Amino acid sequence: MFKIIIFYEIVFVVFWNVLYFANGDFNSWVGNQFLTAIYTFLSTMALGLTIVYVMYISAKLSGFLDKIKKVKDPRRDVGNQ
Repeated sequence: MFKIIIFYEIVFVVFWNVLYFANGDFNSWVGNQFLTAIYTFLSTMALGLTIVYVMYISAKLSGFLDKIKKVKDPRRDVGNQ
């Protein structure tokens, strides 16, 4: 579970950094309305984490994660053919 959260946080920070440095209008908006930008940043982060968590719990309750864990890794049987 923690791997999913850490992966999400890394993707989110990279996304916001690309958005911040790629768009001049966004950069000036952050400078002019700093508190609004912080609120937007944190609220979208919380929304994204909630969506990821709901997807994880849904996959866990439906048994989809168990099916994925039972799939064998085809890379490990290459030498046995």
